[in-house]
Amino acid sequence: MTESPPPIASLKARRRHAVSEAELSSGVHALIVRRAGVPLVEVRVVLPLSAAQIAHSAEPLVLSESIMSGTAAHDRAGLADAVGRVGGTLGASLSGDSLVVQASALAGRLPDILSLIAEVLTAATYPAHQVEGDRARTADQMTIALSQPETVAAEAINKRLFGRHPYGAEMPRPDAIRRVSAPRLRRLHSSLVRPSSAQLVLVGDVEPRRTIALAEEAMSGWSQVVAIHEARALMAPAAAPGGPLLFLDRPGSVQSNIRIGGAMAQRGDEDWPAAALANAIFGGMFTSRLVENLRERNGYTYSPSSTVRHLRVASAVTIGADVSTAVTAAALVETRYELGRIVVGGVTDEELEAARRYLVGTFLLQTATQSGMASTLAALAVSGVGPEYLWSHPARIAKTAKSAVDEAARRYWAPSALATIVVGDAESTTGSLSVLDDLMIA
Repeated sequence: MTESPPPIASLKARRRHAVSEAELSSGVHALIVRRAGVPLVEVRVVLPLSAAQIAHSAEPLVLSESIMSGTAAHDRAGLADAVGRVGGTLGASLSGDSLVVQASALAGRLPDILSLIAEVLTAATYPAHQVEGDRARTADQMTIALSQPETVAAEAINKRLFGRHPYGAEMPRPDAIRRVSAPRLRRLHSSLVRPSSAQLVLVGDVEPRRTIALAEEAMSGWSQVVAIHEARALMAPAAAPGGPLLFLDRPGSVQSNIRIGGAMAQRGDEDWPAAALANAIFGGMFTSRLVENLRERNGYTYSPSSTVRHLRVASAVTIGADVSTAVTAAALVETRYELGRIVVGGVTDEELEAARRYLVGTFLLQTATQSGMASTLAALAVSGVGPEYLWSHPARIAKTAKSAVDEAARRYWAPSALATIVVGDAESTTGSLSVLDDLMIA
């Protein structure tokens, strides 16, 4: 006889790690977590993009590549060598609607890595020849990405969900990337890289009080040189419409990319734990209903999923399945069947218990390392969610009632509130899809 899994309460509770917070004199908000055991420290500096920077992201994208191309004290190779000497890494990337500078180092070299981070933030020079190489490489990468149907589908569902809001803007085109110049990046740096909007996160084998003093010293020279009036704040987007199915024609394609999306609870919302559980049960884990139907029972696709994306002022869920052209309509029928089933019938106790264990377990794993903790804490901080989320979220997942999960399913998975796009061969698929839905073909 198969034994039932132990209840959620039997999962080992994590000891709460104290999060020390401080406002540095430069205006930077700092969060420090002492996590000993490994003699390393992880550092994140998160800088929110403005609405205009999100909507026109060619320059921020190239900046994320070129910010490490040289400073007043080091060229690119010299900066890399200096980072290597402290046993560390240093880089930057765009993450959603923010620029993230990420670093790691031996804990004993914390002053050195903080000094190098401050050097990049305050004295990046953007040499013209380096910018030219970075933008050419970035443009080539974007050309490749935009040729992929998965990228086309992601951009299309994003546009349907957010419309004219900056979150709905198209990905930067290669031509726009190639027009980015070094002087434009220097101007963008003065606007974007500002201490008053920065979140500094440090996690590792460090003593919080001393770490705050070191951060204060390193960041003391970071100040706003000129008055910048461009607001960091974003307005929340309007509710995403449903509407007819949008079909993007890729003649000759042997595969269709189905994407269904809608609004989702944000991490600070009261119903987020319930919505997260409903998402896991529907398509967010490997034993989900969507996987059981599309993969196990029908063999339409290898890895259907339901994914939640959190941004600063909005969150969205995207249901995705990449299927062969011949079964496009059938896969869409089955996906909508599962949507209707979870909305009308709710979830079972067994599904709920499995989803609790999955979400609590994956969250604990996600934040078990110094790197994972630093990235999670940084994402929370830039979204205005307090560090107590680190322990309150798993606790709320464990206690959320079935009735709340059923209500979240009704709220966020109602088919009439979701937008649908399909990328594929119109000649082979739109005939059968037109029986299911009104179509817009592009």
